[in-house]
Amino acid sequence: MSRSSSTARTAWRATKVWLIGSMAVVAGLVTPAYAGPTYAGSAAEEPLKPISNRFMTWNTNGQDLGTPKAIAEQIKHFLPQVAALQESCLNEVREAVRQLNEAGLKYEYRSGLAALNGGCPGRLGTAIVYAKGTTVRAHNKKGYSDDEGWLEARGMQSFTTKLDGQWVRVFNTHLSAPPYERLRKLQAKELADATRPHPRALILGDLNTRPHATNVMAPIWKTEFKDVDQFCGPAKDPRCTKTLPLTGPPRTAEESKYDYILGRGVNFRSCRLHTPTDDHRIVISDLTVANVPRPVCTVT
Repeated sequence: MSRSSSTARTAWRATKVWLIGSMAVVAGLVTPAYAGPTYAGSAAEEPLKPISNRFMTWNTNGQDLGTPKAIAEQIKHFLPQVAALQESCLNEVREAVRQLNEAGLKYEYRSGLAALNGGCPGRLGTAIVYAKGTTVRAHNKKGYSDDEGWLEARGMQSFTTKLDGQWVRVFNTHLSAPPYERLRKLQAKELADATRPHPRALILGDLNTRPHATNVMAPIWKTEFKDVDQFCGPAKDPRCTKTLPLTGPPRTAEESKYDYILGRGVNFRSCRLHTPTDDHRIVISDLTVANVPRPVCTVT
């Protein structure tokens, strides 16, 4: 091999290295911004999927503010394994689940107690939306012994599922409206009694009362439930995070904690409150049976 041929080949190798390096730089410059992790922590090319052990509760105010699109958007944003809904138009919940599945998120739903309501094109009540494959055993819906009448259907929607491999009984409920304290007191006792056979239990929903209103909440606190918010309990604490963003008339600051994720034998890794409307905030938590300290809640 001649010296000139060797020199030419060396020059060609250097040129190839330079070209490859240049192409890599250009490729880096044109990589789209959305190629990083998504909200759920997945790569952009991977589909979104529900997050195990994440639970969410939301009074959607279906006859006024809730829509199938709003329900689907919030579930798609937070990706709960289980979403407990109250005051929801059940036909709109069904349509929201259809939209989620159309978007590639595999969810199912079951309705709880419901009543005819002029503000809904269908019945108004409670429902659970859950990731396909979630264990939902012994699903049940039971009315309280007394409520406001035929316009409302107050009761418990309950089922058994697994959390960190352990069985837990979940209750989705909506207690009677603020003027009906006698009814709420009765219902809260019936709810607490229904949870007693279950060492691990969750209560999700709109209880229409403040945590320190012990004339209503005492049976729940006495059965050793704790709220996801470490500052919400039988003792009044100004640090208890509000779940009703409107605090003016006819509401007051004292009335503004109505929405709960309560656990017994279950603990909370996170606490987030989100404000999609001027009615009820969504409460979201990642749950565990491990012994972890309750987190500080954040509000968005």
